[in-house]
Amino acid sequence: MKQILFICLFITSLSSKAQIGGEQTFQFLNYVNSARVEGAGGYLISVRDNDPSLGIENPALLNRSMHGFLMLDYTSQFAGSNFGFTSYTKHYSNIGTFNGSLLYANYGSFSEADVEGNLTGGKFTASDLNMRLSFGRPINERFSVGANINLIGSFYEQYNSFGVSTTLGASYYNEEKDFSSGLIVKNIGYQLKSYTSNNKEALPFNAAIAIAKRLKHAPFRFSLTYHNLQRFNLLYFNEDAPIETDPLTGEIIENIAPSFVNKFVQHIVVGGELILSENFQIQAGYNHFVRNLNSSVSKAGATGLSWGIRFKVKRFHLSYGMGKRHVAGANNHITVATNIGRKIVAEDTFYRQFKD
Repeated sequence: MKQILFICLFITSLSSKAQIGGEQTFQFLNYVNSARVEGAGGYLISVRDNDPSLGIENPALLNRSMHGFLMLDYTSQFAGSNFGFTSYTKHYSNIGTFNGSLLYANYGSFSEADVEGNLTGGKFTASDLNMRLSFGRPINERFSVGANINLIGSFYEQYNSFGVSTTLGASYYNEEKDFSSGLIVKNIGYQLKSYTSNNKEALPFNAAIAIAKRLKHAPFRFSLTYHNLQRFNLLYFNEDAPIETDPLTGEIIENIAPSFVNKFVQHIVVGGELILSENFQIQAGYNHFVRNLNSSVSKAGATGLSWGIRFKVKRFHLSYGMGKRHVAGANNHITVATNIGRKIVAEDTFYRQFKD
């Protein structure tokens, strides 16, 4: 508990500098790395099991049961964007669990134009890259902590940018009650080289806390996440907006500031997993901030909703997840994970592993 309180105080000290929305760079650091996480609403930082993608979300969740897992994830987004992600996890007895991962984001090819919008016939590309090393270890039977370091690169036509960031995590797990909680302080970092000179930008800082509970008499686990602890009001409100009238009735449309409840629910992500067996699960989730941010006034549709399915075939864990991230389209994840490591023995050390 002391560790969690310390991190909460650390969040508070950073909150005055934290920013959100279009004021930030390297937004791809918020990429969801697996179909399971996407299906549960985009956050799954409190569940502790052998899924290495959870240890990437919250490094404190890395544990020895993830040892030897190689994971591959492919994400198809709307507008021709594609993400590729891979990671490998290795555990060292008496030290902890390491995970190395690589994210490559490709936004496709674009047509060049002059300042007046006339096409010149040329083409250019845009992409992002993130190399990450994560580490987690237990403090005792119930508490664990972790951290990672990210080396970041963005390549947009002739404009390049580089940076470094870290995420801190903590986790609590009560096996008897099948209850867990998690806390992350995400994307603490610095833009080493900006796209243009003398224009350094903030990273997408995010502090989140979550709980998860598996029901005693039903095959269901729910999770509840509160994200962006560092800033309560995530909504944009312009108190000086011009007066508008309804085109049909002619009545004045009031410019009403968002209420406390409206501000609060923007932080909430609800997720659930139907655990039909160890080899077959179904996920569903709802992210209210995504729905509010990316749906249109006339049509919200299923924006903010997500679902997924996860099953095991022999040595392979296969997952599909879909998140309706925008009224115009969705993220579609396909994740494959398999264990290629050898069994851990008690004598394993950092220098000598897998004694036969």
